[in-house]
Amino acid sequence: MILQSEIRPARKRARFLPALAIALGALGLFAANDAAAQKITVVASGGIWLESAKQNFAACYKERTGSDPDILVLNSGEVINRIRANKENPSIHVALLSEIDAIRAGREGLLDKLDASKAPNLKDVPEVFRKQWDDYATIQNFGAMIVMYNKDKIKEPPKDWKTLIDNTIAGKYGNRVSFPAVTMAWGPQFTWFLTTLYNGSEDEVFAKYKAMAPNIAKYWVNPVDAINMFATKEVDILVYWDGRAYDFAKQNAWAGAYIPDPGAFQSAAMLAKVKNAPEASWQYIDCVLSPKAQLGHASMIKYPVVNSKVVYPDDLKAVLTPLEKVRQPEFLKFMDKIPAWIERWNKEIQ
Repeated sequence: MILQSEIRPARKRARFLPALAIALGALGLFAANDAAAQKITVVASGGIWLESAKQNFAACYKERTGSDPDILVLNSGEVINRIRANKENPSIHVALLSEIDAIRAGREGLLDKLDASKAPNLKDVPEVFRKQWDDYATIQNFGAMIVMYNKDKIKEPPKDWKTLIDNTIAGKYGNRVSFPAVTMAWGPQFTWFLTTLYNGSEDEVFAKYKAMAPNIAKYWVNPVDAINMFATKEVDILVYWDGRAYDFAKQNAWAGAYIPDPGAFQSAAMLAKVKNAPEASWQYIDCVLSPKAQLGHASMIKYPVVNSKVVYPDDLKAVLTPLEKVRQPEFLKFMDKIPAWIERWNKEIQ
Protein backbone atom coordinates (compact mmCIF):
# COMPACT_ATOMS: atom_id res chain seq x y z
CA MET A 1 0.00 0.00 0.00
CA ILE A 2 1.35 3.45 -1.00
CA LEU A 3 0.61 6.31 1.32
CA GLN A 4 -0.55 9.65 -0.15
CA SER A 5 2.30 11.37 1.69
CA GLU A 6 4.77 9.26 -0.27
CA ILE A 7 3.17 10.01 -3.64
CA ARG A 8 3.64 13.78 -3.50
CA PRO A 9 7.48 13.69 -2.96
CA ALA A 10 7.76 11.03 -5.61
CA ARG A 11 5.89 13.22 -8.07
CA LYS A 12 8.16 16.14 -7.19
CA ARG A 13 11.22 13.96 -7.75
CA ALA A 14 9.77 12.74 -11.03
CA ARG A 15 9.34 16.31 -12.23
CA PHE A 16 12.71 17.44 -10.84
CA LEU A 17 14.96 14.66 -12.13
CA PRO A 18 14.21 15.10 -15.88
CA ALA A 19 14.64 18.84 -15.51
CA LEU A 20 17.95 18.31 -13.72
CA ALA A 21 19.08 15.85 -16.39
CA ILE A 22 18.18 18.28 -19.15
CA ALA A 23 20.01 21.10 -17.37
CA LEU A 24 23.10 19.02 -16.74
CA GLY A 25 22.99 17.67 -20.25
CA ALA A 26 22.76 21.17 -21.65
CA LEU A 27 25.69 22.30 -19.53
CA GLY A 28 27.71 19.33 -20.70
CA LEU A 29 26.74 19.94 -24.29
CA PHE A 30 27.65 23.63 -24.08
CA ALA A 31 30.97 22.79 -22.43
CA ALA A 32 31.74 20.15 -25.04
CA ASN A 33 30.74 22.45 -27.86
CA ASP A 34 32.76 25.29 -26.38
CA ALA A 35 35.86 23.09 -26.00
CA ALA A 36 35.41 21.63 -29.47
CA ALA A 37 34.96 25.08 -30.96
CA GLN A 38 38.08 26.45 -29.32
CA LYS A 39 40.36 23.49 -30.08
CA ILE A 40 41.59 24.39 -33.53
CA THR A 41 44.50 23.35 -35.73
CA VAL A 42 46.48 26.02 -37.53
CA VAL A 43 49.55 26.11 -39.76
CA ALA A 44 52.86 27.94 -39.42
CA SER A 45 56.19 27.88 -41.17
CA GLY A 46 59.18 26.46 -39.31
CA GLY A 47 62.06 28.04 -37.43
CA ILE A 48 61.63 31.63 -36.33
CA TRP A 49 58.19 31.73 -37.99
CA LEU A 50 56.99 28.93 -35.72
CA GLU A 51 58.37 30.69 -32.65
CA SER A 52 56.60 33.86 -33.67
CA ALA A 53 53.32 32.02 -34.25
CA LYS A 54 53.57 30.62 -30.72
CA GLN A 55 54.58 33.87 -29.04
CA ASN A 56 52.29 36.22 -30.92
CA PHE A 57 49.33 34.48 -32.55
CA ALA A 58 48.77 31.45 -30.30
CA ALA A 59 49.36 33.53 -27.16
CA CYS A 60 46.68 35.99 -28.26
CA TYR A 61 44.27 33.16 -29.02
CA LYS A 62 44.84 31.55 -25.62
CA GLU A 63 44.36 34.88 -23.87
CA ARG A 64 41.00 35.27 -25.60
CA THR A 65 39.72 31.71 -25.42
CA GLY A 66 41.74 29.92 -22.75
CA SER A 67 42.71 27.27 -25.31
CA ASP A 68 46.00 26.53 -27.09
CA PRO A 69 45.73 25.95 -30.85
CA ASP A 70 47.52 22.94 -32.29
CA ILE A 71 50.19 24.26 -34.65
CA LEU A 72 51.38 22.20 -37.60
CA VAL A 73 54.51 23.01 -39.62
CA LEU A 74 53.65 22.17 -43.21
CA ASN A 75 54.49 23.52 -46.63
CA SER A 76 51.73 24.96 -48.77
CA GLY A 77 51.36 21.91 -50.99
CA GLU A 78 50.82 19.63 -47.99
CA VAL A 79 48.27 22.03 -46.55
CA ILE A 80 46.08 22.20 -49.64
CA ASN A 81 46.26 18.44 -50.13
CA ARG A 82 45.11 17.78 -46.56
CA ILE A 83 42.20 20.18 -46.98
CA ARG A 84 41.20 18.51 -50.24
CA ALA A 85 41.33 15.09 -48.58
CA ASN A 86 38.49 15.85 -46.14
CA LYS A 87 36.42 18.86 -47.12
CA GLU A 88 33.51 18.15 -44.78
CA ASN A 89 35.61 17.67 -41.65
CA PRO A 90 38.97 19.34 -42.36
CA SER A 91 41.96 18.48 -40.21
CA ILE A 92 43.33 22.00 -40.71
CA HIS A 93 41.22 24.97 -39.68
CA VAL A 94 43.38 28.02 -40.37
CA ALA A 95 45.63 27.60 -43.38
CA LEU A 96 48.91 29.24 -44.33
CA LEU A 97 49.33 28.99 -48.10
CA SER A 98 51.43 30.26 -50.95
CA GLU A 99 49.81 32.94 -53.09
CA ILE A 100 48.96 30.58 -55.96
CA ASP A 101 47.72 27.78 -53.70
CA ALA A 102 45.47 30.32 -51.98
CA ILE A 103 43.96 31.28 -55.35
CA ARG A 104 43.44 27.60 -56.19
CA ALA A 105 41.91 26.81 -52.81
CA GLY A 106 39.48 29.70 -53.15
CA ARG A 107 38.47 28.59 -56.64
CA GLU A 108 37.94 25.00 -55.44
CA GLY A 109 35.59 26.07 -52.66
CA LEU A 110 37.97 24.99 -49.90
CA LEU A 111 37.97 28.33 -48.08
CA ASP A 112 35.44 30.68 -46.54
CA LYS A 113 35.26 34.30 -47.63
CA LEU A 114 36.96 36.60 -45.15
CA ASP A 115 34.43 38.22 -42.82
CA ALA A 116 35.26 41.41 -40.92
CA SER A 117 32.20 40.94 -38.72
CA LYS A 118 33.85 37.79 -37.36
CA ALA A 119 37.48 38.97 -37.51
CA PRO A 120 37.26 42.75 -37.00
CA ASN A 121 40.96 43.43 -37.60
CA LEU A 122 40.36 42.59 -41.26
CA LYS A 123 38.96 46.07 -41.71
CA ASP A 124 42.47 47.47 -41.17
CA VAL A 125 44.03 45.30 -43.90
CA PRO A 126 44.20 47.27 -47.17
CA GLU A 127 42.45 45.78 -50.19
CA VAL A 128 45.73 45.29 -52.09
CA PHE A 129 46.58 42.46 -49.70
CA ARG A 130 43.29 40.63 -50.41
CA LYS A 131 42.08 41.60 -53.90
CA GLN A 132 43.82 39.02 -56.08
CA TRP A 133 42.50 36.30 -53.76
CA ASP A 134 38.91 37.49 -54.05
CA ASP A 135 38.79 37.81 -50.25
CA TYR A 136 39.28 34.09 -49.71
CA ALA A 137 42.70 34.81 -48.19
CA THR A 138 44.74 37.73 -46.99
CA ILE A 139 48.45 38.35 -46.91
CA GLN A 140 49.73 37.91 -43.36
CA ASN A 141 53.26 39.19 -43.93
CA PHE A 142 55.26 39.83 -47.05
CA GLY A 143 58.82 40.14 -48.23
CA ALA A 144 60.86 40.61 -51.36
CA MET A 145 63.80 38.99 -53.09
CA ILE A 146 66.83 41.23 -52.93
CA VAL A 147 70.61 40.82 -53.25
CA MET A 148 73.15 39.85 -50.61
CA TYR A 149 76.83 40.36 -51.32
CA ASN A 150 80.26 39.93 -49.75
CA LYS A 151 81.53 43.48 -49.22
CA ASP A 152 85.14 42.27 -49.10
CA LYS A 153 84.87 40.80 -52.60
CA ILE A 154 82.25 42.95 -54.35
CA LYS A 155 83.29 46.57 -53.96
CA GLU A 156 80.68 48.01 -56.31
CA PRO A 157 77.53 45.87 -56.32
CA PRO A 158 75.41 46.39 -59.46
CA LYS A 159 72.71 49.00 -59.01
CA ASP A 160 70.05 47.22 -61.05
CA TRP A 161 68.93 43.68 -61.90
CA LYS A 162 69.87 43.82 -65.56
CA THR A 163 73.45 44.84 -64.76
CA LEU A 164 73.72 42.02 -62.21
CA ILE A 165 72.55 39.51 -64.81
CA ASP A 166 74.82 40.86 -67.56
CA ASN A 167 77.83 40.95 -65.23
CA THR A 168 77.14 37.37 -64.17
CA ILE A 169 76.96 36.26 -67.81
CA ALA A 170 80.26 38.07 -68.48
CA GLY A 171 81.93 36.23 -65.59
CA LYS A 172 82.67 39.39 -63.64
CA TYR A 173 82.03 37.58 -60.34
CA GLY A 174 83.51 34.24 -61.37
CA ASN A 175 81.20 31.34 -60.64
CA ARG A 176 80.36 32.65 -57.19
CA VAL A 177 76.76 33.77 -57.78
CA SER A 178 73.55 32.03 -56.73
CA PHE A 179 70.05 32.74 -58.04
CA PRO A 180 66.80 30.94 -57.15
CA ALA A 181 65.71 28.13 -59.46
CA VAL A 182 62.38 28.24 -61.26
CA THR A 183 61.57 25.02 -59.38
CA MET A 184 61.92 26.77 -56.03
CA ALA A 185 58.51 27.53 -54.46
CA TRP A 186 58.64 31.21 -55.42
CA GLY A 187 60.79 30.68 -58.52
CA PRO A 188 57.90 31.29 -60.93
CA GLN A 189 57.19 34.64 -59.26
CA PHE A 190 60.83 35.63 -59.73
CA THR A 191 60.63 34.54 -63.37
CA TRP A 192 57.51 36.67 -63.83
CA PHE A 193 59.33 39.61 -62.27
CA LEU A 194 62.26 39.20 -64.65
CA THR A 195 59.89 39.16 -67.64
CA THR A 196 58.75 42.63 -66.59
CA LEU A 197 62.36 43.80 -67.04
CA TYR A 198 62.68 42.21 -70.49
CA ASN A 199 59.58 43.45 -72.31
CA GLY A 200 57.45 40.58 -71.07
CA SER A 201 59.55 38.02 -72.95
CA GLU A 202 59.75 34.58 -71.36
CA ASP A 203 62.18 33.49 -74.07
CA GLU A 204 64.60 36.27 -73.19
CA VAL A 205 64.44 35.45 -69.50
CA PHE A 206 65.17 31.77 -70.15
CA ALA A 207 68.01 32.78 -72.46
CA LYS A 208 69.46 34.83 -69.59
CA TYR A 209 69.08 31.90 -67.18
CA LYS A 210 70.96 29.67 -69.65
CA ALA A 211 73.69 32.23 -70.32
CA MET A 212 74.28 32.75 -66.59
CA ALA A 213 74.45 29.03 -65.83
CA PRO A 214 78.27 28.59 -66.32
CA ASN A 215 78.88 31.26 -63.71
CA ILE A 216 76.16 30.23 -61.28
CA ALA A 217 77.49 28.24 -58.32
CA LYS A 218 73.96 26.94 -57.80
CA TYR A 219 70.43 27.74 -58.78
CA TRP A 220 69.07 27.19 -55.30
CA VAL A 221 65.86 25.45 -54.28
CA ASN A 222 66.26 25.16 -50.51
CA PRO A 223 66.53 28.53 -48.72
CA VAL A 224 68.52 27.00 -45.84
CA ASP A 225 71.13 25.65 -48.26
CA ALA A 226 71.27 29.02 -49.97
CA ILE A 227 71.98 31.09 -46.87
CA ASN A 228 74.50 28.48 -45.70
CA MET A 229 76.40 28.85 -49.00
CA PHE A 230 76.64 32.58 -48.42
CA ALA A 231 77.49 32.25 -44.71
CA THR A 232 80.39 29.91 -45.50
CA LYS A 233 81.51 32.27 -48.28
CA GLU A 234 81.05 29.73 -51.06
CA VAL A 235 79.29 32.48 -53.03
CA ASP A 236 79.81 36.24 -53.09
CA ILE A 237 76.39 37.20 -54.43
CA LEU A 238 73.10 35.62 -53.43
CA VAL A 239 69.57 36.53 -54.48
CA TYR A 240 67.59 35.96 -51.28
CA TRP A 241 64.72 37.04 -49.04
CA ASP A 242 65.00 40.52 -47.61
CA GLY A 243 64.21 39.92 -43.94
CA ARG A 244 66.80 37.20 -43.47
CA ALA A 245 69.26 39.06 -45.70
CA TYR A 246 69.11 42.29 -43.69
CA ASP A 247 69.29 40.41 -40.41
CA PHE A 248 72.34 38.46 -41.61
CA ALA A 249 74.05 41.66 -42.78
CA LYS A 250 73.36 43.31 -39.44
CA GLN A 251 75.12 40.46 -37.65
CA ASN A 252 78.04 40.10 -40.09
CA ALA A 253 80.07 43.18 -40.94
CA TRP A 254 81.40 41.65 -44.18
CA ALA A 255 77.90 41.17 -45.62
CA GLY A 256 75.68 43.67 -47.38
CA ALA A 257 72.09 43.57 -48.61
CA TYR A 258 70.18 45.91 -50.91
CA ILE A 259 67.31 46.23 -53.40
CA PRO A 260 68.48 46.62 -57.01
CA ASP A 261 66.53 48.98 -59.27
CA PRO A 262 63.70 49.04 -60.17
CA GLY A 263 62.70 47.19 -57.01
CA ALA A 264 61.76 43.61 -56.19
CA PHE A 265 58.82 41.27 -56.42
CA GLN A 266 56.59 40.71 -53.45
CA SER A 267 56.30 37.28 -51.88
CA ALA A 268 53.81 36.55 -49.16
CA ALA A 269 52.32 34.12 -46.68
CA MET A 270 48.55 33.83 -47.17
CA LEU A 271 46.17 33.40 -44.24
CA ALA A 272 42.78 31.74 -44.76
CA LYS A 273 39.91 30.10 -42.90
CA VAL A 274 39.19 26.61 -44.16
CA LYS A 275 35.57 25.91 -45.08
CA ASN A 276 33.71 23.88 -42.42
CA ALA A 277 36.34 24.77 -39.80
CA PRO A 278 35.09 25.73 -36.31
CA GLU A 279 33.86 29.29 -35.82
CA ALA A 280 36.65 29.80 -33.29
CA SER A 281 39.02 29.87 -36.28
CA TRP A 282 37.92 33.47 -36.84
CA GLN A 283 39.26 34.32 -33.40
CA TYR A 284 42.71 33.04 -34.39
CA ILE A 285 42.63 34.94 -37.69
CA ASP A 286 41.67 38.10 -35.82
CA CYS A 287 44.60 37.53 -33.48
CA VAL A 288 47.05 37.10 -36.37
CA LEU A 289 45.88 40.40 -37.85
CA SER A 290 45.76 42.33 -34.58
CA PRO A 291 48.20 45.28 -34.32
CA LYS A 292 50.01 43.87 -31.28
CA ALA A 293 50.54 40.40 -32.75
CA GLN A 294 51.45 41.82 -36.17
CA LEU A 295 54.12 44.08 -34.70
CA GLY A 296 55.48 41.25 -32.57
CA HIS A 297 55.59 39.04 -35.65
CA ALA A 298 57.40 41.67 -37.74
CA SER A 299 59.91 42.23 -34.93
CA MET A 300 60.77 38.55 -34.82
CA ILE A 301 60.82 37.59 -38.50
CA LYS A 302 61.98 40.97 -39.91
CA TYR A 303 59.28 41.13 -42.59
CA PRO A 304 56.56 43.75 -43.10
CA VAL A 305 53.01 43.00 -41.97
CA VAL A 306 49.65 44.18 -43.27
CA ASN A 307 47.61 45.80 -40.50
CA SER A 308 47.62 49.51 -41.35
CA LYS A 309 47.59 50.46 -37.66
CA VAL A 310 51.01 48.91 -37.01
CA VAL A 311 53.70 51.52 -36.34
CA TYR A 312 57.24 50.16 -36.72
CA PRO A 313 60.00 51.46 -34.43
CA ASP A 314 62.79 53.14 -36.38
CA ASP A 315 65.30 50.32 -36.00
CA LEU A 316 62.83 47.78 -37.38
CA LYS A 317 61.60 50.08 -40.14
CA ALA A 318 65.19 50.42 -41.37
CA VAL A 319 65.38 46.70 -42.24
CA LEU A 320 61.94 46.25 -43.79
CA THR A 321 61.34 46.57 -47.52
CA PRO A 322 58.81 49.38 -48.02
CA LEU A 323 55.65 48.51 -49.92
CA GLU A 324 56.44 51.06 -52.63
CA LYS A 325 59.63 49.14 -53.49
CA VAL A 326 57.91 45.83 -54.17
CA ARG A 327 55.75 44.69 -57.07
CA GLN A 328 52.97 42.26 -56.33
CA PRO A 329 53.02 39.52 -58.98
CA GLU A 330 50.03 39.38 -61.32
CA PHE A 331 49.30 35.75 -60.53
CA LEU A 332 46.34 35.29 -62.82
CA LYS A 333 48.50 36.24 -65.80
CA PHE A 334 51.11 33.53 -65.32
CA MET A 335 50.01 30.86 -62.86
CA ASP A 336 48.74 28.58 -65.64
CA LYS A 337 52.13 28.85 -67.37
CA ILE A 338 54.07 27.45 -64.41
CA PRO A 339 54.04 23.75 -65.46
CA ALA A 340 55.46 24.71 -68.86
CA TRP A 341 58.09 26.93 -67.23
CA ILE A 342 59.21 24.11 -64.94
CA GLU A 343 59.34 21.67 -67.84
CA ARG A 344 61.39 24.15 -69.85
CA TRP A 345 63.73 24.74 -66.92
CA ASN A 346 64.34 21.03 -66.48
CA LYS A 347 65.11 20.60 -70.18
CA GLU A 348 67.16 23.73 -70.85
CA ILE A 349 68.80 24.84 -67.62
CA GLN A 350 69.03 22.19 -64.93
